[in-house]
Amino acid sequence: MSSGAPPLLVTKLHPPAVPHQAVVRERLFARLGEGRGRRMTLVAGPAGFGKSTLLAAWREWEARPVAWVSLDEGDNDEVVLWSHVVGALARACRGLDGQALAAMVASAPVTEVALPRLVNELAEVPECALVLDDFHRLTSATARESVAWFVERLPASVQLVLSTRTDPSLPLGTLRARGQLLELRADALRFTAREAGEFLNGRLGLDLAAADVELLTARTEGWPAGIYLAALSLHGKPDKPGLVAAFDGTSAHVVDFLAGEVLASFDPSLQDFMLRTSVLERLSAPLCDAVLQDGDAAAALETLARSNLFLIPLDDRREWFRFHHLFAQILRMELERREPGAAGALHRRAYEWHLAAGTTDEAIHHAVCAGAFDDAAALIEETWVHYANAGRTSSVADWLGRFPRERVDGDARLLTVSAWVAALRGREDEMRAAAERAGELGGLDDGPQPDGFASLGSSLSLLRATFAWGDVGAVLEHGMRSAQLEGPDSPWRPVVTWALGWAHYCAGDLDEAERWLRETVERTPPTDQWIVGVASIADLSLIAGLRGQRAEQLRLGREAVEVARERGLLDAVEDGEVHTAHGVALQAHGRPGDALPELERGVFLRRLWAQPLDLADGLLALVPTLAALGDRERAEEVLDEAAAILAACPDPGALPQRLAAARRELERGDELSERERTILRLLGGVLTEREIARELFLSFNTVHTHVKAIYRKLGVTSRAEAVAQSPR
Repeated sequence: MSSGAPPLLVTKLHPPAVPHQAVVRERLFARLGEGRGRRMTLVAGPAGFGKSTLLAAWREWEARPVAWVSLDEGDNDEVVLWSHVVGALARACRGLDGQALAAMVASAPVTEVALPRLVNELAEVPECALVLDDFHRLTSATARESVAWFVERLPASVQLVLSTRTDPSLPLGTLRARGQLLELRADALRFTAREAGEFLNGRLGLDLAAADVELLTARTEGWPAGIYLAALSLHGKPDKPGLVAAFDGTSAHVVDFLAGEVLASFDPSLQDFMLRTSVLERLSAPLCDAVLQDGDAAAALETLARSNLFLIPLDDRREWFRFHHLFAQILRMELERREPGAAGALHRRAYEWHLAAGTTDEAIHHAVCAGAFDDAAALIEETWVHYANAGRTSSVADWLGRFPRERVDGDARLLTVSAWVAALRGREDEMRAAAERAGELGGLDDGPQPDGFASLGSSLSLLRATFAWGDVGAVLEHGMRSAQLEGPDSPWRPVVTWALGWAHYCAGDLDEAERWLRETVERTPPTDQWIVGVASIADLSLIAGLRGQRAEQLRLGREAVEVARERGLLDAVEDGEVHTAHGVALQAHGRPGDALPELERGVFLRRLWAQPLDLADGLLALVPTLAALGDRERAEEVLDEAAAILAACPDPGALPQRLAAARRELERGDELSERERTILRLLGGVLTEREIARELFLSFNTVHTHVKAIYRKLGVTSRAEAVAQSPR
């Protein structure tokens, strides 16, 4: 499959506009400043405590750059989450390579590869802060774990601020015990009587007596939302003291008050607008017009924005807005009370608008909310490949998880998508169960499919060929079936040919492997299937090495690295063989010191890919370099691990024979190689190691590595001893 990257919603990178009536809360700004140098700053409190407004105002007041991300349910996909975090940091922090980091988030394992790179780059840029607003909306364990990893390793120059209604599932106790956590909770966020007075009288001009301000602050317990709602009710009223005395600041009363008196103060058309648009996460005039089937949304949004009635601009041009989450929740409850079932039709229109606009995530969200599962299913079936290529398998899995279980279980197409997504997430049992169920439902010859497959049967065959979990025979069987179904013009043809090439490589049929892999390379550019294209170049390098074609091996190994780098795939788990092939080529040219990090990187990525044959191949490739560097103990451990993996494979092909050959070679490893004999002979002369390197056209490091291997094999510790022990 090809690579991709999720689009950024720039509205998520803008903090809410600070209302002109907002009170400057310098005491809290000072507290936030105390978070410098700590692992995390936590701003936690129930809805309506002004967390987002406080942090938006602090951002304007703070001298350091402050990056901002407003989290939503879409960020439960860790690729979406970190793409937006990287985008926000790149905007705020000079010197951060946002483009390269964004590509890495989309193509490489997030926690294992992308976040270490991000942390390292942050350590090199000037001091900054990062706000993750509405952290409670992050419910995915995987996403939260990635944040926990980030918190633990964040450089001291970056202040991470989380705003949340509830305590996050992060190691707060550990951070607190270490003095690495700054906490601002509800008690700190409450308005003091002075702040309430500044807001009510200084900002809103209500001219309340000090006693009334104190009473209102006490009744609401300093809850900012409650004070604001009370202020709305006091405007233009003659008996303000009486209203203050009657105001019950409890949350239940405020909800009833908001749904009743505050809404009732607007004319019916504006009430209707607020209630019906409350189903939207983001509001724009064109979207609202489509949902309401009206043409006055721009005027309504402008009126509400001027009234500061919990409508928050999301961009500088004031084209996109959202309701305050508390207000939106209450509006939705009131909509259901007044018009039971009306939300479904509104979600349906929102789906149609987003579908036409190309904002697929939101289109699927609204289709599911509308109960339009057929439409949502059709859109998922058409676009899942795009999301998988962008690393967003979690998004697809979450959408399918919102369907009624029986709806997925009765749809062969959705089951096939489920099987692919499970495989890409390394979940073999889920993949097999979904694929088996899809096969039982029939219709496998129906085609063509929305995702480009000739038929469902072909999709399932290629799935089983691509993810065979250690069964070479299964790859060949299912791959040949897909090769018959996916013709030369199919966008999936390169994946088919790569799977067959890889299987023949594992089976030891190098000629047949080369034939299929060269077809993959040829068909990659027009289909944009660069993941398998890059892998095929690497596999061709490995084949050249097995044939003893050293120059071609190195050329192809370098080409695989360069193409992977150009396509942002150098750290993709699917392309671990790129590093393996390059490392094997370097080792073949007498450069074990340079080969080792490449080979270890290959094993690391192949381990994450979780395909047994792939990992075993990477481990076997590592052994000669470990032996050349004198680490015989580790070489034996690596061989033992490879043997255990291959023993568990249903059909490991020819890899056990390669394992046996590697063991024999390791046992012969105490003999000096031809290169080592040459270097030992030169050590008997007057040349230094650097001069020997120049004589042999090798690097100094390579020669020095060989010298250490010679010492180890001869059991000596000096040049003179080595020359004395030199075989005659």
